[in-house]
Amino acid sequence: MSKEKLLRMLETLCKFNNVQIQYTFSTDDQPQITVKCVKHSRTIEITYLASQTIKLFDNFEEAVAAIQQIINAHASA
Repeated sequence: MSKEKLLRMLETLCKFNNVQIQYTFSTDDQPQITVKCVKHSRTIEITYLASQTIKLFDNFEEAVAAIQQIINAHASA
């Protein structure tokens, strides 16, 4: 998925930050991360499902890099 498409997805998430929308990114049919916008903010929350680690990003570019990293790590494994 391109950086531009991911940026648009995150912008859309935070545009509607008064409702709960969540994306799940999977590799080989295994969910890897969930991504959502913290309610009433522009902060992106990424949950790494294997470890249940939550990371917050105030910068969309950094959030996109984190998403691409997890997708690419599993794609090349």
